[in-house]
Amino acid sequence: MKESYLAKAFRKTAHERFPEREAVLNSAFEKRLGELRSEHAGASRQRMQHLESQIMPGIAAYKTLQTVMPKEEALRTVHDYVEERAYRLKKIFLRLMRIPGLYKKVPDIFATQTPKLFGISAGFEANEIRTTGGVWRIDMTRCPYHDECVRCGCPELCHCFCDSDDITYDGLHPKLIWQRTMTLGRGNDRCDFCMKTIK
Repeated sequence: MKESYLAKAFRKTAHERFPEREAVLNSAFEKRLGELRSEHAGASRQRMQHLESQIMPGIAAYKTLQTVMPKEEALRTVHDYVEERAYRLKKIFLRLMRIPGLYKKVPDIFATQTPKLFGISAGFEANEIRTTGGVWRIDMTRCPYHDECVRCGCPELCHCFCDSDDITYDGLHPKLIWQRTMTLGRGNDRCDFCMKTIK
């Protein structure tokens, strides 16, 4: 199983900032991650992809860091992990957007891939509003990132993942607009995603 970027970042923090407690912190992180894995032993493959890549290691890191730093600092630390990855992804997408005309296909790509990667089997629920004519617009009404953070008593952690979307997709191309005014993780009743091209 490939180790999540969040696990790697946590281990780096433990090594650099808390060398005298590194082994204890890594052990606590692994214990918490193992508990979360046991709680989701029956999860679908699609849901497990999200759980393993971000949700469970994010929660495990956040909870473990709170044993050596204030809660607010622990949240900022995990947010930094997620933010750093979002900027790396954005650089890749910005390079892709240099391909002539590719920006026009982005809303259609979102419309095609969202049900596959963020569908019911992965723990998401959404209402499609428009997915044609250069516009992809949906309302996400259920999200496993939000559900799991709430279940584990850390709803504030979900903000990190909401922010990463905005970092990654906003400003990719002058004629490609990313819009979102609400998210479940920020206390709203849905995430109103929109990606559209402009003439």
